[in-house]
Amino acid sequence: MPTVRVTIPQGDLSDEQTARFVERLTDAVQQFYLDETGEDLRDVVNVQIQETAENGYAVGGEIIG
Repeated sequence: MPTVRVTIPQGDLSDEQTARFVERLTDAVQQFYLDETGEDLRDVVNVQIQETAENGYAVGGEIIG
């Protein structure tokens, strides 16, 4: 089962935006597998969205989230 894990800042996306994000990620994984293997794995694509707490992550040593 393909799994996609994404971390975003807490509250960055609304519930509707998160739903669209999950849909698009699922579509991308499904299309890749269709193109590469001919298999339609849409029903088993697992997308996990994790929200970080405020100041919960950094890039290049700078807290950004």
